[in-house]
Amino acid sequence: MNVKNSIKLFSHILIWCIVLLVPVYIMSREGTFDSKPYISYFTQVGIFALLFYINYLYLIEKLLFHKKIAAYICVNIVLIAMLVGIQTMVMDFIFSSFYTMNPPPMGEREGVPRRHKPPFGMRIFTDYLLIIFVIGLSVAIKMTARWYRDSINYEKVKSTQLEADLRNLRSQLNPHFLFNTLNNIYSLIIIDQHKAQDSVHRLSNLLRYVLYDNDRKFVPIDKELEFTRNYIDLMKLRISSNIRLNVLIENKESKDMIASLMFMTLIENAFKHGLSSDEDCFIDIKILVEKEKGVLCTVENSISESENHIETGNSGIGLANLTKRLELIYPNNHELIVERRSESFFVLLRIDFPQK
Repeated sequence: MNVKNSIKLFSHILIWCIVLLVPVYIMSREGTFDSKPYISYFTQVGIFALLFYINYLYLIEKLLFHKKIAAYICVNIVLIAMLVGIQTMVMDFIFSSFYTMNPPPMGEREGVPRRHKPPFGMRIFTDYLLIIFVIGLSVAIKMTARWYRDSINYEKVKSTQLEADLRNLRSQLNPHFLFNTLNNIYSLIIIDQHKAQDSVHRLSNLLRYVLYDNDRKFVPIDKELEFTRNYIDLMKLRISSNIRLNVLIENKESKDMIASLMFMTLIENAFKHGLSSDEDCFIDIKILVEKEKGVLCTVENSISESENHIETGNSGIGLANLTKRLELIYPNNHELIVERRSESFFVLLRIDFPQK
């Protein structure tokens, strides 16, 4: 028997000891103890306990929780009738034997009332209403315990599912990032080997962060911003003179934690779909972090003529994954707005830090 079950058993024993022994103390305070009323009390408490544990240990689990409500009610009616009948016989015997064994003196029999059973209305209250209360109490305790157990199990399942979903999403995200970055380095090898070497060095730092530094669910906001700056610097190596790039990343003394790789999808899409070799285009990136408040990230990029006529399904995968991550990690504490405007694509991401 484990500690939890031992504590439960001890609690039940303690409660019934109190219920049975307190009346003994009250009845014997004046130095005398009449066993007849206590036997009646003990019989009634025994019936209550029997009904309680028959329901608590068996009937509720086997019938009520399996939605066999009619059978549960019928079984309890039969039990109540049987036990109340037993109680009535016991109490009748106690009251009749009390008068037989303790008759009043011969000279005092006249005018001495004989002890009778309690009035019918009182018996209805004590025999039936209290019994219904005891059965209801057993149902309430059992259902509360089941609700508590189920809620704990639900939280465990939810937490396990959350971690599994996050691992799945990150496994989709990281190879996608690596694939696009390697394509950029491949194009740089032909154009400028020095820039390609610098790109490889930057890529190694980024991969170190992706594979090791951000292994935890949350990372310091400074590390995430540093990763974002490095990623943008790496992507800048492939842009030409016809592309206007504006970047503002600012942290106003925040030491908060944030889920890793929150901004990469938005920036990656901007570079992927906002660049053109023969058109004037732009990318505007702003990430502002305020202490104990949150993050505001906006990314806007121009839409080239080729993008207007080509369906880019891969970009939707990244945004869908980001939406899932936000719903899992920051429920009711984020806002994601995606707008395709006439000449640009605009995304706003707001994340509120949990209040401490």
